[in-house]
Amino acid sequence: MNQTVAIFGATGAQGAPVVQEALAKGLTVRAVARDVAKISDMHSEAHAFAATLDDVDAIARALDGVDAAFLHLPAPATPEDPQTWMTAFFTAAHQVGLPLLVFTTGGTSGARYPSSMMIDATTGGMMAVLNSGIPSIVLQPTIYLENLLPGFLTPQLKTEGVLNYPPLPDTMKVTWTSHFDQARVAVAALSRPDLAGQHFEIGTPAPLTGGQLAELLSGWVERPVSFAPQSPAELGAQVAEAFGNPGMGHMLTDMYGALAKMGDDDMCIDTQKVEETFDVTLSTVVEHIKSWGKAAAAA
Repeated sequence: MNQTVAIFGATGAQGAPVVQEALAKGLTVRAVARDVAKISDMHSEAHAFAATLDDVDAIARALDGVDAAFLHLPAPATPEDPQTWMTAFFTAAHQVGLPLLVFTTGGTSGARYPSSMMIDATTGGMMAVLNSGIPSIVLQPTIYLENLLPGFLTPQLKTEGVLNYPPLPDTMKVTWTSHFDQARVAVAALSRPDLAGQHFEIGTPAPLTGGQLAELLSGWVERPVSFAPQSPAELGAQVAEAFGNPGMGHMLTDMYGALAKMGDDDMCIDTQKVEETFDVTLSTVVEHIKSWGKAAAAA
């Protein structure tokens, strides 16, 4: 049976890999984003649908007749945006009777994490999805490995061989999450209505301390790398300046300050359980970093 799925944010960092994975698995894909031309350029094999997350009619057109949908909310410009988007999406989903939604929180969430503005918001979003009346599976990523790629979070990495992100103790192990591993799990989840109502922490195999990650990155930047984490407040100030958004900087300071108080193994998750549940094979951090090198060499 050929499955038709709608993937929102199809041209974004999280949505684009889901489109690619779904197409590779032979699914019929409705790729949904603002710009139809950009969708068609990135995903020529998908059906392009234009929609913004505040447009109920456009969302309903993209969802009408699909077997499942994937949704990852973009970074909000205002505190009201997530509520506006969720209200519009679920209004449309109920109108067309969406059979299954796969939703990713986009960050750490769940009762086992300490309270912070951002963690509380992502956890609240997860519960709103699960209580929406639409059959839903929620995926809870940890810290995205691809945060290391743009460079503004790690300005000294290539120039001085210093990794200062994430702002966590050097003894803390972190299970990172790659956009591409998230995509593998998300596409598998699109055909698992039996898992509706459940939420799953997802990640990339083998948790790492900051020093271990620095060692792996040394091959990529072709120089020795040491881990010297900045403070959560320093990261928040850096992000606030880069995006011109003091509110985002304050929330990140608060979130990483909370995470830094956890135990050394508290950010480790059981990725084997994820692989077994969704029948997927996830790539290691080493494999992801090698793929970055190949992409850079080809550029």
